[in-house]
Amino acid sequence: MNERSRSFNVAPVLDPQEKRLVHPCDNANRPDDPDRSSPGPTLALTFSGGGFRATFSALGVIRYLADVGLLSKVRYVSSVSGGSIASAMLAHHWDSLRRRAFSPGAVDELVIDPIIASISSSSLKLELVRNIWRAAGPRTRTNLLADALDRRFFEGQTLESLDSQCRWIFNASNLVTGVRFAFERDYLGDYVTGLTPTTGTGISLSTAVAASAAVPGAFAPLRLRGIHFPCPPVADPLLLDGGVYDNTGLTALDGDDYHDLFFVCLNAGGVFPMGRPLPIPIVGAVKRAEAVLYRQSTTLRTDWMVDRFKAYQRPGGATSPEARQGVLFALSTTIDSPGWGFPEQRMWGKEDLAFVPTSFDRFDRELCRLLVHRGWWLTGATMAKYHPQVATASTDAPPLDLESIAAGDRRRRRP
Repeated sequence: MNERSRSFNVAPVLDPQEKRLVHPCDNANRPDDPDRSSPGPTLALTFSGGGFRATFSALGVIRYLADVGLLSKVRYVSSVSGGSIASAMLAHHWDSLRRRAFSPGAVDELVIDPIIASISSSSLKLELVRNIWRAAGPRTRTNLLADALDRRFFEGQTLESLDSQCRWIFNASNLVTGVRFAFERDYLGDYVTGLTPTTGTGISLSTAVAASAAVPGAFAPLRLRGIHFPCPPVADPLLLDGGVYDNTGLTALDGDDYHDLFFVCLNAGGVFPMGRPLPIPIVGAVKRAEAVLYRQSTTLRTDWMVDRFKAYQRPGGATSPEARQGVLFALSTTIDSPGWGFPEQRMWGKEDLAFVPTSFDRFDRELCRLLVHRGWWLTGATMAKYHPQVATASTDAPPLDLESIAAGDRRRRRP
């Protein structure tokens, strides 16, 4: 059962402006599914939010798949917030990567190295602060974010010009309808507004990523003006960080039509540190409650996917529409994988990489590469443990020099 059909099983929500019931739009627009990869598995990737921590970890997943010859088999990528920066960079260079046989060297040159160079050399956050005066009239900080991402990475590419070999799904949250809003190559919208074609809208890839990454409080909702939807709501869509609705990116691919895909799911979102709320009346309790709600929604979605992985392993599970095959891991995952021969490196100084702040600020170059390596290592370790038959090729070297990283780590640990 997919997101659209499940909506009939929940209590209706009243719009405070016109008391209109929120219900699914009955329109026939649907994105075209790409052809399945053959031979071998067809891959679907899901990248969570989590600022640049999520961006670099997702780049590590991409690099591992290139190392073992599986990147060419990716046909679906669903992403949120920081993960959307990585997936958009992959989408932006997909055709060039294909011409270069999706080699690790091409991935480094076109996808990973430019993001590391940009984020380690200057602060995106400070760039936005310096240009805040440009947020005048209908423009907001989220529009400035889109402009900055376009200058740094996406070179004016539009959604409708993305390569059609994959379905690129950039997830935001619609404050008007209260559901997930998707930007894709062919369509944009949600199951309440309905989907409308991107053709002729001129919506840029950077706009989709900015809406997906517009963290509440730091960024204003992105308003989509002048676009006609099959079931227009009471107001133009107001879009914020996709993590408000689903920070895992899993919801977009929860339908039974995707039961034959092999999933690689990364959760690089925030972790829940145990302790008391901040000692600030009301505010501390509210922030802690938000963290608990986030933990609950993420846990429900990841548990749902793990249950489907288990269903695949049961007798006859391979043909069951509800079963799934794949791997799911978080930056905080601890895994014993004897078949994976590369050493784990999960610390930055004295702190676990899972605790790297959710930020769009400047990152140390070494930290960038550590996070790339973490995503790479976790993908390889989980594949080696659960699906060694899928990743049949071997990888000869990790995406960074572990000896130099270890030496730097020892320097940071000195009192």
